[in-house]
This record gives sequence, structure tokens and C-alpha cells, in this order.
Amino acid sequence: MSKYSPKEKIAGKLEASQEEFLRKHGILLDELLDDNLDEGQIADLDGSLFELAPVDESEAERTGYSNYSYWGSTVRMFLKNKVAVFNLIIMLALVLFTFIQPYLPNQFDPNTVNYYDAKAVWYVVDDDGTYTVDGMKRTKGDYAALPSDSEILAYAKTPASWGTPVFMAYNKDGEDSRLEARADEANQGWYYAIVSKDAPYLSIQSEDGTASTFSNAVWLTVEGEKNAVYTSAVRLTEGDMHEAPEGDSTVYVKAPESWGTPQVKVQGPGGSSTAEFIEMQSAGDGWYYGFFPSEKNTISVLSEDGSVKGMNRATAQIGLPAEVKIVKGFIENKRPNGVFWFGTNDIGQDLWSRMWSGTRTSLFIGIVVALIEAVVGILAGLLWGYVRKLDFLFTEIYNLIDNIPSTIILMLAAYVMRPGIKTIIIAMSITGWIGLARFIRNQVLIIRDRDFNLASRCLGTPTSRVITRNLLPQMVSVVMLRMALAIPGAIGSEVFLAYIGLGLPIATPSLGNLVNKGRTMMMAPTLRYQLFIPAIILSIITICFYLVGNAFSDAADPKNHV
Repeated sequence: MSKYSPKEKIAGKLEASQEEFLRKHGILLDELLDDNLDEGQIADLDGSLFELAPVDESEAERTGYSNYSYWGSTVRMFLKNKVAVFNLIIMLALVLFTFIQPYLPNQFDPNTVNYYDAKAVWYVVDDDGTYTVDGMKRTKGDYAALPSDSEILAYAKTPASWGTPVFMAYNKDGEDSRLEARADEANQGWYYAIVSKDAPYLSIQSEDGTASTFSNAVWLTVEGEKNAVYTSAVRLTEGDMHEAPEGDSTVYVKAPESWGTPQVKVQGPGGSSTAEFIEMQSAGDGWYYGFFPSEKNTISVLSEDGSVKGMNRATAQIGLPAEVKIVKGFIENKRPNGVFWFGTNDIGQDLWSRMWSGTRTSLFIGIVVALIEAVVGILAGLLWGYVRKLDFLFTEIYNLIDNIPSTIILMLAAYVMRPGIKTIIIAMSITGWIGLARFIRNQVLIIRDRDFNLASRCLGTPTSRVITRNLLPQMVSVVMLRMALAIPGAIGSEVFLAYIGLGLPIATPSLGNLVNKGRTMMMAPTLRYQLFIPAIILSIITICFYLVGNAFSDAADPKNHV
């Protein structure tokens, strides 16, 4: 060994430090440093220096014990990364909820087309008397009563300050009758009454009569590029109502801001009376109000300068509340609400159930593909890098697969085979393993000829044992990172296949199908939730897996175990 060798320098420094320690404690005298001792000096040496040190084999493990644990240190290092721990909690909660969601109460089947209820309607009333009415079933359990073919069951949920609500029914002649309102014992806060189809106009009042869903007014809104005029008997303005003089009714109008103060022209039905303009005043928040004779119920809306007018005339049904009507058909494109938490799609399917069912499907695909890539990629990479005879074979296989774009292979496999989860997994696994195998092969080449591997081969250790004991533990951090990234990568590939029409059948919910379906709704502002919700879930999964995998990869590196 050269005297300039780093190892020689280190050995010299170690010997010098040991000599200094022995001199300091009087164990080694200067005269003993001379190797040429005479007989007298040898006789003067302490005999205890040449006694064998006692060895207790039972104490060997204790004296040579180290409390270092690879996995324990890995976990401790990972837990120091608070961001990664937070993302891990989110990821585990998301995955866990995905699988327990079907077992929660009041869940819809993801593929069931939900129809409006055929026997009842549900009113939800606010403090100021504004209300929404729908045919979606908002009460749990069976009907509180069974109406006949000539009746409709009306439910109402009113503010607690209203007390027990009063149901008032009107016929076409305006004759009113009070209906018996009963509390639904199975659904706290809900009341119900049976409405006859002969008197289908219903208003709901507070117990003391100071608040009501019915006002002698009409609300008009001008919307869209063609300036369509929409009529509503439901109160759309806030604050106190503007009471009309006797014989008149109130009209509220909201037009585009560029129109200025809208002009309102009224006349009798079918042009039976002379048309006249009414004075409009600001009611705040873009609304204007005015009073018109109740018999003139045909209303036209124009801009302030008269250059633009509403596409259609509106008919105001004054003197009667809104008619109770059964809504028929499937519940299409409903925004998120208390019944369908994520809304419904264009054929009435519950997006809440489809979202979590799709997440389960996509996670299953991602995890299976990641496991296949890990098993095949690790085995092929270790053999490729360690067994020299296989290097040429694996290199040619890699060149063959890598020179064909993975997107083409993915598309061909999905196109040739029958669409399904198995097809998606096979298509992604054909090329997914090759990248991990090449990466591991390069890592093996770096450590293949190190001293501990040479020693193992000299001792006759089998190749399989060298690979599993000497090489594989060095790859833990790399494998964990690649697996963590493979899961969102597989989900992204599934989304891509769905986007080009080669994904799972539409009957199989998946994040890819949901994103692809929601993409077609982007031009409708009220329906964009069908894209935003699956996109948010997909983003959370991708970000969490990436951050957790990256943090665990750093924690698994022994160099970081301090």
C-alpha cells in the first residue's frame, strides 16, 4: 500500500491517537516504543499486559448491540415531514371513505336513473316567504299519507318562527279553503297536507298569518343572448314587498344592466284592452318595480331607450298562488342539493355515488398497475443489471418497447381487446414496467462490483441471495417513489383513454368517465360542477400520492438516517 494512500493516512492517524492515549494514562512508556528490547527490559514488563482478556459469550450480543432499525428510522424520518403526514392522512381518509361510502345510509346506486316522485311535491320556505318547490323526495322513509289519483301530497318545511304552517288551497275562481296541516313524525320540521286537483293553487302561511308564500305580484327576468323573458310567481326580491293600490298588482323586473331603467308595457289578454306603459322605480340589487291594473296581465319589457325589447311577452297570473304540479321524468342536471349532494347528470344519476364508485374503480386500477409494474420492473431490473449474460437480451427488449410511443401501445391494446377494467390494466402494464426496470438496472450497475458483493460471490453465495439481500435493500427508496407515482400515473392514463373514447364503458363509473362527461358541460355555466368535482378529487389523489411518495423515498434513504 502506498504511503500516499488515503487508507494509509487514516491508519497512521489512528495509530498516533492510540499511542497518545496510552501515554496519557501511563500504560505505554516511551522506552517501550523501541522494538529492540534487551532481556532486562523484557523481564521488567508487567505480566498482566500479556494476559488474555476474558470473553463472556453471553455478553457478546449486549456489547455488540446497536439500536439502529432501518424501518424504525425510516418511519421516524417520515413523521418529521409534517406536510407529508398531513397529505398521508388526507389520502388514507379519502381511500377509506371511498370504500365505506356504499354502506352509509340513504345512498343511491351509481347506475340508477332517478325519477321525480309521482305522488308528492316538497316546499322549502324561507323566513321572508320565498320558497323552492320540487319533485325530488326530500323526506326519509315512506309517505306520510297516500293520496288518491285526484289528489297530490304536499310537504312543506317552514322556519321555526312560523309555528305550525297553514295550507291554503284555491280553485280557478279564487275560492280558498284551509287544509289540515299535520306534522310528519318521521321527518322533524316537515308538515304535509293533501291537495285536491280541483283546487291545485297552494299558498303556505305562518301560524299568525303575518308571513306567506303568496304575494299579489309577479317577477320577470330578462336573460340570455335573445333576451328571453321568464315569469315567476316565486318571490325573487329581498326586503319588504311594495304593496299595490287596490285593483292593481305589483310587477318586479330585472333586465341587463345595459338596458338602464326598463320600460314595462301592459295590456289585456289577446290585445283586449289598450296597451299602456307603467312607471318603474328601483327596488335595489338590479330590480325595478311598478304597479299595473290586475286585468291587464300581458306584459312586455323594453330597454330604457326602446332600442331592445324582450323576446316574448309574459303572462302574469295575478290573484292565485302557484299551481301544485307533479313533476315527471328523470331528475336531470340538478345542481348539488340536500338530496343529491353532488347533483345529478343529464340522465338523473346521482353524481355523489358515481364519484365515489369511480374513485374506487380508478384507485383499484392504479394500485393493481403499480403492483404489476413494481414486481415485473424490479425483477427484470435486478436481473438486467446483475446477470451480465442477460444484459443484451433486456437491452434489445427495452429498445423495442421504448422506440414505440407508449400512447400508441396503450391505444392499440385498449382498441383490440374488449373494453373493461382487465383490458385497461393489461394495456397499462405492457409498457409501464420498462421504465422502472431500466432505472433499477442503472442503480445495480453502480453497486454490483462493490466489495460486499465481491465477497459474497467469493464465498459462493447464490445469485438469488445476493440480489435479495445485497441489492434489493438498496432500492427501497427508489421503488417506493416509483410506485407512489405509478398510481396517479395509471389514473391519468385511464382518464386519457376515456377522453379519446377507448376507456371503460359508460356503465362503469370511473374518474376518467366522469371527467370526460363533465368536459362536455363546460359551455353551460350552471353545469360546470360536473367537471369541477371529479377534477378536484383527481387532483387531490395525484398531489397526495406524489408528496407522500416523495417524502417516504427521502425517509427510506439510509443517508438521511441521522
